[in-house]
Amino acid sequence: MLFPGLGHVVLRRWRRALLWFLTIMGGGVALLLLYEVDVASSGNSPTEAAAALPIDVAVPLLLLYALSALDAYLVGRADIGEQKRADATAEAIRRRTANADDGSRPDRTTPPVAAVTEDDGEPPEVECPVCGKETDAELDFCHWCTEPLPWANSE
Repeated sequence: MLFPGLGHVVLRRWRRALLWFLTIMGGGVALLLLYEVDVASSGNSPTEAAAALPIDVAVPLLLLYALSALDAYLVGRADIGEQKRADATAEAIRRRTANADDGSRPDRTTPPVAAVTEDDGEPPEVECPVCGKETDAELDFCHWCTEPLPWANSE
């Protein structure tokens, strides 16, 4: 409670830390001035000064501290979730690249043949080597991830 926004500093969210610091300190100063609290005459130790604060000042400050801590917690959880998704995506791309380079499809200039082709007039669907989703073999790019397909530049 000595340094509002410290949780955001630990997360290296500098602007957020500064914003919470200024919000809590500014709110505290504004509340002290509004209620005309004389902190200097309330005691020598910080605990005595905090005990002398009126409830109308202490509750909003504690609420701001709690919101700051909650925000730091949620930001930290979101960062961890993003890192896990990035790691999973990198691992999936690494596995797909390893599978594609194992010699199963030596000619990467032609689209892979679809396992089942139906005679309904629809183009066969192939798996995008980047995102792994099914896309039309006649397209030059994956309509899911918009990455160019390997056989797009062969024409």
